[in-house]
Amino acid sequence: MTNAKALEIWTAQTICDVGILLSIISLLLHLGRPYFERILGRLTLRVAADLWWLAYVVLRDGTLFFAVLFGFWHLNLDLMADIKIGLPFVPFGTVALATALLFKVFSNSEDLTRSYRASTSLVLAGAMLNTIGYVFIMEAPGEEYAAAKTGFWQTMLSWRSNLNPQLSTASFYISMGMMLVILLFACVRGFQLVAESASKRKEQRLARAVPVEAGVQNHVHP
Repeated sequence: MTNAKALEIWTAQTICDVGILLSIISLLLHLGRPYFERILGRLTLRVAADLWWLAYVVLRDGTLFFAVLFGFWHLNLDLMADIKIGLPFVPFGTVALATALLFKVFSNSEDLTRSYRASTSLVLAGAMLNTIGYVFIMEAPGEEYAAAKTGFWQTMLSWRSNLNPQLSTASFYISMGMMLVILLFACVRGFQLVAESASKRKEQRLARAVPVEAGVQNHVHP
């Protein structure tokens, strides 16, 4: 193996691991909302309160966004053959996180509504799937542990992407198909929102133009 290839594998594995860590951080920030709200209630200055809540939202949703981005980046068969990815948990965890991000973008998931509970539940599912894939498969015990020779850990080890091309292929097709459905829904919903926004602006312009025209007519014909 050349140094360039080794560096590529190390970089790809690091990005995969960082994505898993970010999903856990995002989950902790979602679950820690009562703490941030409690501190928010103690801030007397409006500017300080706004900055505190802005920092919370940026950290919470920013870590979720990069967790989805890094997870999507390694959803390809070439990288799956080079690095160890916990199948099928980590790819499905990325799908769950992407669905949570979709809820946040296209629904009111900021207030304590059903959309908020749904998005938080999806973040929980994604982080749990990533954790299971990382702890039990990607970082399964090595040969220095006697437990590594048991059937359970041997099965977990066989689910690594670089050791199981059949499971890698199946996980890729299923998870990528789900991601394409999410992307298609996001595109359709985005175009709908753009069209609705343009229609509302047009109605507002017409509503403002009607009184002006009526005033001109009254001035010309008293």
